[in-house]
Amino acid sequence: MIYKINLDEVMLLQKECEAHEDIVLKLNWDTLNSRKEDERMDLAEYRDGKLVAFLGKYDFGSSIEICGMVHPDYRKQGIFTSLLKKGLDAETVSKYSRILLNAPASSPSAKLFLKSAPFVYDFSEYQMKYDKNGDSMKPVRADIRFRGAGPDDVQFLAGMDTDGFGIDAEEAEEYYQTTDPGQIPESEILLLNGTPAGKVRVSTLHGEAWIYGFVVSSGYRGQGIGAAALRQIVERETAAGHEVWLEVALDNPNAMKLYESTGFQVIRAQDYYLYTASKKTAESSAT
Repeated sequence: MIYKINLDEVMLLQKECEAHEDIVLKLNWDTLNSRKEDERMDLAEYRDGKLVAFLGKYDFGSSIEICGMVHPDYRKQGIFTSLLKKGLDAETVSKYSRILLNAPASSPSAKLFLKSAPFVYDFSEYQMKYDKNGDSMKPVRADIRFRGAGPDDVQFLAGMDTDGFGIDAEEAEEYYQTTDPGQIPESEILLLNGTPAGKVRVSTLHGEAWIYGFVVSSGYRGQGIGAAALRQIVERETAAGHEVWLEVALDNPNAMKLYESTGFQVIRAQDYYLYTASKKTAESSAT
């Protein structure tokens, strides 16, 4: 029997898996909640009408990220291996230049699975939470403010991703052009005296505000603009009653220094693993 994936069931399964190992899974709920039915890429396994496993797939232009889970009572039955094989079909493998699987760094079950899976460790990200007791930020500057992004800002947003993260310009622009127009306002343009000087995306869900893709244009760095902009976001979101979180890669020491000085503390880490099976292997296994 084919079941339509119910996101409430996915959330319940997530809570059960997290409680079992005292971990936090990164299921990108902002993406899951905003997907239309005909855009869903996710896979699930049901037993006797109960959701026991889930595999989320998240498109980022030329790369794709995967995160999944299996109910503790249904592990060691090959369920996740089966979902992963379906999720990494020949079409998917040929479409993306990089396929990444993310897992909590502290998850014993993930480490055990990955010992025999065709993935190798690639990088890690710290997940950091704002703590006012460690905050040494200066007051908000009057010359800095944010405005919501719109369709006309796609080229600027893409340029900032290239400037800040080294993402290929064509790939970055394609990502924004194919993004649901309803999601673009989640991105905000950082203005310095009315001039675009950076961008950020803030996603709020279940009492948490997550900061993603924070970039100050290279021509404006070293002037305290990043710290002042971050202060403004923190003040706005804490006033709304949100816990404020962000992610930073381990290989970005400058960003780490900024975040630590502005009251963010490392709480946990997510590890990313690169899929190593070749396109040829995937194509032959599909025939």
